[in-house]
Amino acid sequence: MIRVPFTPDKTAGARAPVARVRDWLAAHATTVPFRLVVALGLLGLQLAVAVHSGQRFDAKFNAAPGSPPHFQNPASDWAPKNWDRLVVSRWDSGNYIELGLRGYQYCPPRGPTLPIHASGCNLAFYPTYGLLGRYVGKVTGLPIDFAMWGISLVSSFLFLFLWTGKDLTSRLGLAETYLALVLFNVYTTGYCLVTVQTEPLTLALAMGAAVAFARRRRLLAALLAGAASGVRITGVAIGLGVAAGLLLELLHERPRTVWPWIRAALLAAVCVWGEVALMTYHAYRFGDPLTYIHAHGQLFHHEHAGLAALLPPDPEKIAASLDWPLHEGLWLAAALLWFALGHREALRRFPTSEQAFWYVIYFATVGIATVGMLPLALAGMSRYLLLASPMFFAMAVAMRRRPALALIWVGLSAWHYWNIDICTYTGGMGDHTLIVCNTPYWVHH
Repeated sequence: MIRVPFTPDKTAGARAPVARVRDWLAAHATTVPFRLVVALGLLGLQLAVAVHSGQRFDAKFNAAPGSPPHFQNPASDWAPKNWDRLVVSRWDSGNYIELGLRGYQYCPPRGPTLPIHASGCNLAFYPTYGLLGRYVGKVTGLPIDFAMWGISLVSSFLFLFLWTGKDLTSRLGLAETYLALVLFNVYTTGYCLVTVQTEPLTLALAMGAAVAFARRRRLLAALLAGAASGVRITGVAIGLGVAAGLLLELLHERPRTVWPWIRAALLAAVCVWGEVALMTYHAYRFGDPLTYIHAHGQLFHHEHAGLAALLPPDPEKIAASLDWPLHEGLWLAAALLWFALGHREALRRFPTSEQAFWYVIYFATVGIATVGMLPLALAGMSRYLLLASPMFFAMAVAMRRRPALALIWVGLSAWHYWNIDICTYTGGMGDHTLIVCNTPYWVHH
């Protein structure tokens, strides 16, 4: 018998720690405690980055602790005082805080034209988020900005927690699900999760609708999607997605009686109940169910927004969208490219009806935002794209076995996040903002 000398596998020892970590993650990544920690950790990290970004401008988290947002003359003031006292309350936050404080009570009586330019009457933003903030403030005693911020934080936590549930990991894959979550959070506008904006609430309702639909709780899915449609105009995409999924389910089942079709039609109507309720109130109060669209178009000077704005697109607007400061056109191009590269592999892992749900959400979100904002050089597009979540699924699948590509993209996105997007959010638009953000801290202090 020939004795063969034992030669230890030197690579086995090197692989062992990695394998143990991988096995531990595989065993724990779908458990509730782990998912809770991940959601809280990501939310805390986003908040820490936002606060640190404000420090670049010597902005305290709360610049006026004893003076919450308020009107001195609510009938004529254009904006409440101290609406931006929180470092997480910038840009459109003032419009939602304004609507939460006074609603439409100071709008002129119904007349032949919309009171778009009347002081004390804001028709160019959805009122739902602000009104929810008012209600939460009354119940909790919190100032309205903290109440609305609380809605955002709770919504973002639920969104992040639901993202890592079995309804997504069992379809997309565990590694791909968590990679998509990382890509979402380092995306250039990922900080919106901790701001006084409508994105967190819409994202939570969208993911809730996705989970309910995956579990075949159709009525709940329709109710959540319908609620999303009443928060912001791109929320309508969620309702359309659920309606498309329901239709595909029905076509697959091929019912022999008319009742399933009637039930599906009723559920489809529920999918946009929020939008219908808002349009109904606008028709009653102002005589125009399209009050928001008309007011937004006139106020921001894009009355000709629509499909006509895309055929052909204005080269000047496209060029402006690629330029300073937020490069919105580049992010739209990236969203289209990543989805084209990875959508087939990513979404084929879902049942057919859920594929329809995600495809409609992506295309409807991108389509509504592009048609509405191209006349404004795609202003805000990178923020609106957060709602096109299938884009992140496609990105994760495309990068899953290309770690170098993933690292490059994460680096580019995180760089733009810190140096451009959150800089202009906390500091405001203008050349001076980017100069401050890109000057070493010790130089201007």
